[in-house]
Amino acid sequence: MHEQRTGGPVPPAPATRAYDAQRKVLLELVLAPPPHTDDIAELGARIGVPAADVDAALAALAAAGLAGRDERLAWASPAARYCEALYRMCP
Repeated sequence: MHEQRTGGPVPPAPATRAYDAQRKVLLELVLAPPPHTDDIAELGARIGVPAADVDAALAALAAAGLAGRDERLAWASPAARYCEALYRMCP
């Protein structure tokens, strides 16, 4: 079924820098909601991802409908939180 996608953004290839950054950012946004992940600069420092990679990851996640952001803050979208509720990312 994974090969039967019906359009939309294509995730980066596994084991790439972009893939790892998007996974880390999404996990942090979903599992540690504000106030722990609201500040983008603090988010990058906490998960060990350079600011430029965090920005790129947030842009990709936003294009996929999984995250939102403004100048300073980032958050998981309702779709990302709903998916996590169905498929727990952590036990």
